[in-house]
Amino acid sequence: MWAIGRFDKLSDFFLAAQQLGFGKFELNHQVSAQMLHGLDLSGYRIDSIHEPCPTQVSTSTLKARDWLISSLDKDRRQQGVCAIQRSIDLAQELGAGVIVVHPGRVSVDSQMENDLWDLFKAEQAQAPKYNEVKERLVTARAAQAKANLDAVERSIIELAEYAGRAGVRLGLENRYHYLDIPLLDEMGALLESIDDERVGFWYDVGHAQTLDNLGFDSHEEWLRRYADRMVGVHLHDIKGIRDHHAAGLGEIDWDMIGPYIPDDIVRTCEFRSQNTPEQVTTAMQFLADKGYVKQI
Repeated sequence: MWAIGRFDKLSDFFLAAQQLGFGKFELNHQVSAQMLHGLDLSGYRIDSIHEPCPTQVSTSTLKARDWLISSLDKDRRQQGVCAIQRSIDLAQELGAGVIVVHPGRVSVDSQMENDLWDLFKAEQAQAPKYNEVKERLVTARAAQAKANLDAVERSIIELAEYAGRAGVRLGLENRYHYLDIPLLDEMGALLESIDDERVGFWYDVGHAQTLDNLGFDSHEEWLRRYADRMVGVHLHDIKGIRDHHAAGLGEIDWDMIGPYIPDDIVRTCEFRSQNTPEQVTTAMQFLADKGYVKQI
């Protein structure tokens, strides 16, 4: 994430990141086949791949076309499955052990959620209008969610088999938007229905806090319920509902999170490119002091 928009070539990013002290990397869903073409990755340790990588179309295009593993259309759902399979192939090639999976979304018009965000940004979260919009959004999502969740379950079962043959695990990520899958209870239902060591929980710190700030699922409840299925974590900070700040520069309660994080999972600093090298360095020291990462 930090590379995109900051470096013209991924090789320049790897060099800069190593100079900042990073020893392992995640390739994310903005990395295209063209960016990877001709790049020798044998000298770098890639621990995780964030699907769809290599990307053929943007994640916004995938959503617009409904090429998602949650799609109710069989052919479109299969497009989403194939995109993740390409990421699994890349992970196998590079020796990455985990794929970060976006499990799609509920097929509801997003305008209500946009309205809710606008009210939050306008500091109207305590106003009656906010609660009205929120309740309409909750009702609309609940009416449609089962159909999309059934599609996700079918897709994950298929992908788990494919990943198993490649020696790769799937990490279902808690998401940023309320209409995205899964919410708190939905994560439990998916993990229970696909009780397979190849499928686990990829915990995103900022996403959990965003939905908590908006008045939905409790951040800590994600950890209470699913820490034992955690396979990886995206570490970043948040201000209000703006995420991907360097750790320590926002409002995250890092002392609350720390005791839940297993020792043996993948840890990715998912900082957006606007964070300066100095902020990244400071964040790394902050995370090391908190025990989240180890200094080599």
